Amino acid sequence: MAKIKKTLSEKETILNDIINDAKRKLSKLQVKQKMDLGDLACNHGLNLFDLTVVDSEFKKLAEQLSRRN
Repeated sequence: MAKIKKTLSEKETILNDIINDAKRKLSKLQVKQKMDLGDLACNHGLNLFDLTVVDSEFKKLAEQLSRRN
């Protein structure tokens, strides 16, 4: 069976489709992660606090965790 060579345009289209699919999957994963973090925050009652306080504490936590790595 003879191989059919793809044109540059066809290869570009295929590559763009792969990239767009990866972007969609990443976006879905990020949304799920945000939902999971939101659920975790609500489970611990963080939704009852002023958001500026919660934001400040998250910044402190992120700094502490980044120093561990």
